[in-house]
Amino acid sequence: MPVSPVKRWLSRALLVLGGLFVGVLLVELGARMLPADGAAELLFNAPDNAPTGMYSADHQAAYIPTPGFDGEIHSMGYRVPLRINAQGLRGPELTPKTQERWLVLGDSFTFAAQVLEEQTFAQLLATTLGVEAWNAGADGYGTGHELARYLALESALAPDVVLLVFFTGNDFSDNQRWPQSLEMARRRPQGTVLNSGFRTPWQQALSRRSVLYGMWEMGVRRRKIASGRSEDAHRWRGELALFHSEGAKELDSLVRNSRPSIRSLRDQVRKAGDRLIVALASPAFAVETHRTAATLGLVGLDPQGALLQAPEDAMVRMLRAEGVQACPLSGPLRTAYEGGEQVYLDFDGHWNVQGHAVVAQALAECAAVRP
Repeated sequence: MPVSPVKRWLSRALLVLGGLFVGVLLVELGARMLPADGAAELLFNAPDNAPTGMYSADHQAAYIPTPGFDGEIHSMGYRVPLRINAQGLRGPELTPKTQERWLVLGDSFTFAAQVLEEQTFAQLLATTLGVEAWNAGADGYGTGHELARYLALESALAPDVVLLVFFTGNDFSDNQRWPQSLEMARRRPQGTVLNSGFRTPWQQALSRRSVLYGMWEMGVRRRKIASGRSEDAHRWRGELALFHSEGAKELDSLVRNSRPSIRSLRDQVRKAGDRLIVALASPAFAVETHRTAATLGLVGLDPQGALLQAPEDAMVRMLRAEGVQACPLSGPLRTAYEGGEQVYLDFDGHWNVQGHAVVAQALAECAAVRP
């Protein structure tokens, strides 16, 4: 019996679609074998993959992790369940204090949505030292946010040690923007749930799963920066210049700008009879140096002028002058990297599981030395 024209057409269409699917799949597999873009920590906008509802407006800290939130974050390279307790801390509900208690403050490097709770440096550190550690980190925090969180949590937690993780990649600029951030937050009703991402559902689905789509998206952002139409380019250049000879004067100014909030936190911690430690976290390109040229070059900075240690060194000097214990982290992380270990995620730019392990060990050793 002869095949009908309709069946022949459908058969050919299915063959074409099948061929396209196999072709795309092969290209995707090929893309996964290529090294990630050296500037991926900037070009791949991982925060847009965060679930809506993870953060809520707060009139003291601008925003906090939403108390009671229970969900999942899924982005390139990780898929992690997240739970927020009644105090807005990542992890289980607060329990009666039975041992030395640490309160860990910081931004996304502390919140560490990229790894499981038990893989975060905070929990690894707690296990190593035999203490409790409560994670009060939040994406995008600066020292002003963290001081507000300490004041809000100190009574309920009664910590013995306060560990602040200062991210030299953007905490300086976050501290500059702190008054505006707080003013904007206070225009919203307390507890208003904030939208975490701005991608459409299909964009988010592809961004979470497809390296090929991620490469395309990064290419679009790169072209936008080159054309001068990117809103991010000016901010990124300002932040990256601090790791370059071009930004030496601005770095001095920004360290001075951050000094009052560090001093206020120090005074509040001392008043409560607690101990303050400040750890200094560097961005991926300042540690995994195969990323340096691509990241600085993205915003027109000559890699030959790189001063990758400058922000960390400047903060160490300031902290010591203020009588605050400083724990620089770039050295141990760079040692691990030079020994062949990858310590940051390819696309996201935060510490991977191995990076958290290195940081926990470095902090345990630093904490053992009392100033």
